[in-house]
Amino acid sequence: MPRRKLIAALVLGLFVLSSLFASAAGMGSRYLDVGVEVFHPWGFLGMGWYEPLDARFVAMDIGALSAEDAANVARLSARCSGTDAPECEALEELDYVFARTYAAEPVLGAAYRIVLTNKTAAALGVVVVIDGLNTNGGLAASGTAEDRKWILASGQTVRISGWQVSTDQALQFRFETPSRSQAEDAAERGTIRVDVYLPQPGVEGARGTGSGSVIDQPTVLVPFASATALPTDVFAINYARTSVSLGILCGETGGVGVRVTRVVEGTIAELRGLRAGDVITHINAVPVNTCAELSAYVATKQPGDRVVVKVHREGRDFLLTLEIEE
Repeated sequence: MPRRKLIAALVLGLFVLSSLFASAAGMGSRYLDVGVEVFHPWGFLGMGWYEPLDARFVAMDIGALSAEDAANVARLSARCSGTDAPECEALEELDYVFARTYAAEPVLGAAYRIVLTNKTAAALGVVVVIDGLNTNGGLAASGTAEDRKWILASGQTVRISGWQVSTDQALQFRFETPSRSQAEDAAERGTIRVDVYLPQPGVEGARGTGSGSVIDQPTVLVPFASATALPTDVFAINYARTSVSLGILCGETGGVGVRVTRVVEGTIAELRGLRAGDVITHINAVPVNTCAELSAYVATKQPGDRVVVKVHREGRDFLLTLEIEE
C-alpha cells in the first residue's frame, strides 16, 4: 500500500474509534473543535444555563482535494519554502478533505449556540450554515470560499448565538419545527453545517467578519483569503427526525378516542401542552377510536403540516393545533 494511502487509513481508523465517543460538545478535527450548546432558562430576566447537546457520530468521508485546490496548495506550498509561518505549517498537512456527519435530537423551542475553537497557530475562516443559510448575513450558502466567513484567530474560542442579519443586529438560534425553518429547500431543514478554510500565506483579502462580533455588537471586517476554493473540513449535524409523528405515544381506551400515554420531550405536542392521560377524540374533525386510525391519518401528512386535535381532559373538551414532525 502506498505510504500516503496507509497514513490516510491509519488516520481514518483512529478517528472513527475516537468519534464513537464524541458529543457535540467536542467534535474534533485537524483544525477546529465544534460544539452545540442548548440554553435552559431558569428564573427571571433571561437567566439560565447552557448544556452541551449530545450528538451521535454517524459517518466520515475522506476525499481528495479538487484538481484546482490541489494546484493552489502546491503553488502556495512552494511559496512557503524556507519559512515556518503557521499558515505554511497548516498547508503542509493539507492532503485530504474530511467530512464528518453527526445526528442529534433537538430540544424544540430552545435557544442554542455554536461553539468554535481554533486549534491551529493560523487564522481560520469558518462558515456556519443552518438549514442551508449562511449565519453571517442569512443568504443561501454556496459551500465555497465565496461564502462570508467568521474569522477565528489562533487558539480563539467563539460562541455564535444567532443570525448576523446586519452590522449590528442578530436573531437568536432556536430549534424549530419544519414550518418555522428559514430553509426553502426541505432537504436542508434540520441541519447545521460548519465549513473550515485555511488562509493563504502572506495574502490579505476582506471577505471575513470578526468572530467576536456576534450579537449586539457591530461586525468588523478582518483580512482573510482562503487557500482553497472548497472547504478543507466539513461538519454536519442532522437534528431532523426521520418519520412523521405527533410526538406522542398512543394507547387504546376501548371506547371513544385514543389515550395519550406519553408526550415525547422536546416535541411540539409538549410545547402546546398535551399531557399523558389526555384523550384525543378527533383529528381535523375526523373521529379516531384506535391508535391504528390515528397513525394512518398522520401518515397521510407531511412534516410541517398542521392538524387540529380535539382533546378530552378532566371533564372538558378543547382544541389544540399541532404540527406534524419528522
